Amino acid sequence: MNSFPFPAEPSEKQNLIESAIGRWLVVVLPVVLIGHLLGALAIVAALMSANFNILGWLE
Repeated sequence: MNSFPFPAEPSEKQNLIESAIGRWLVVVLPVVLIGHLLGALAIVAALMSANFNILGWLE
């Protein structure tokens, strides 16, 4: 007895949405995270070169 009002297979629209979400997770998210990490390291390096006592802040 089949009581489900929807098909068992995902529709083409659902496949497109899932592929778009997968593309965001696989490509965009690591690029954004690495970019933020490099930006933070660049700011720390600039402050260290300007003789800010960054290591004193960490203690």
